[in-house]
Amino acid sequence: MEMLTYSLSECGKKPIYRYIYECIKKDILNGTIPSGEKLPSKRSLASNLEVAVVTIENAYSMLEAEGYIYTVEKKGYYVTDDMKAMFPGGIQAVDGAESEAGAVLKKTLIAKKVPQSGANAYSNIVDDKKENYKYDLTMSSAGRGSFPFDTWAKLSRRILLDKEETFTRAPENIGVYELRSAIADYLYEAKGISVSKANIIIGPGTEYLHHILIQLLGRSSFTAVEDPGYKNVGRIYESNGVRVVHVPVDQEGMIIDKLPMKGTKLVHVSPSHHFPLGCVMPIGRRQKLLEWADRCDAYVIEDDYDSELRSDGRPITPLYMMDSRRVIYMNTFTRTLSPSVRIAYMVLPEKLMSLYNEKLSFYSGTVSGFEQYTLAAFIKEGYYERHIRRMRNLGRKKRSAFLETLKASNLAKYVSFSEDKAGLYMIMETSEEIVQKKFRKILDEKSVKITQLGLYCYNSTPQNERKYLLCYGNLDENDMKKIIGIITEAAKMSRMDAK
Repeated sequence: MEMLTYSLSECGKKPIYRYIYECIKKDILNGTIPSGEKLPSKRSLASNLEVAVVTIENAYSMLEAEGYIYTVEKKGYYVTDDMKAMFPGGIQAVDGAESEAGAVLKKTLIAKKVPQSGANAYSNIVDDKKENYKYDLTMSSAGRGSFPFDTWAKLSRRILLDKEETFTRAPENIGVYELRSAIADYLYEAKGISVSKANIIIGPGTEYLHHILIQLLGRSSFTAVEDPGYKNVGRIYESNGVRVVHVPVDQEGMIIDKLPMKGTKLVHVSPSHHFPLGCVMPIGRRQKLLEWADRCDAYVIEDDYDSELRSDGRPITPLYMMDSRRVIYMNTFTRTLSPSVRIAYMVLPEKLMSLYNEKLSFYSGTVSGFEQYTLAAFIKEGYYERHIRRMRNLGRKKRSAFLETLKASNLAKYVSFSEDKAGLYMIMETSEEIVQKKFRKILDEKSVKITQLGLYCYNSTPQNERKYLLCYGNLDENDMKKIIGIITEAAKMSRMDAK
């Protein structure tokens, strides 16, 4: 195609790569760049727009991760072939906050009604609770030394002096204004989404936020969750008397055709980085999910739990941008800062926020005002952004070290790996000849703790019983070598033909 030309003077405060990404996405959606069209090379487009090649690389990376374009080796980048089929009515741009991502979309989804799962328990695999493992590969944090103690302590001391009068009164029920304002600014600058400060609710972890949604939407309808997925989400709703539908996940995320067309009013997904499979939901599947939500008058919880830590490419654009009427955006600082920082937030659509103010305005604030003010300063003064950059660099180094350790070992003789470029873990699948019970017993005796993928499944399969999550974020290189050696020996000793 001919060269793409955009006026960079209109990008405002947005990063240039994001502005270019948004311009190309808009042209793809409105048909200016047709399906199957070859895009300019990174170098030629960078030259034409007078920007660095890495800027175009970042824009193309986001488009590819979200399914708008794909790569053909040694040929270049192409627009997804079935883009027209995904949006048969095209995209009609509208004014306001939704115009960047939103549109009036033609609703063409014909979903199949499927029976509910009759089971009411997760996989029968028992999570080993043994304490004091020498090597714990179930922890997804970045380990010791990752928390910015000095900066946090400095800000805490200042908050104690500057905010003395605030400690004599309870914090606002939805969170202190300063933190909600900082979060709103961060979401716009880092992710390109515009949200109202008045629609943000702060809570002590996402579990509390799910309880709020149960209060708002009631217990008479179904809640749909991913299978496999973060098991505690389903358990929270079930323990509160809400019926839960467990919807299977494939390499593109939740299978939308498996969602019931009646009775489900809430669906929980992690489209930017599914846990534990690590996949990204492409644009076509996202569109089908939103069409389903519109047809069923349902809401979608977008769990964006660790998108900031994506070390490969730029953060994925939130689903919230496509439909702020139907999407409840939810995130937490637990993953990016520390498991002990119990602060999470959600952005409610206007209709639900009005319902909250009507029904739940009597709720008291649930997070310490002192911690909220400290976090607000941490974000507003740029420390959080620098911390995220540091964490991404650390993640890239950890991943590189882990891959090098694997290459230098003999483990590949007995297992295969599915690399997760967004998180600090990999999925390991053992060969069929390995006796799983013996394999796990040897690892337990060697004080190595790993988690079976089946533990995160409601309806597990024999193949999932052979898959394990290896979280390496809190390991140093010496530990990596020792652990890979132990796993290799355990796999060798637990083969069916092993004596």
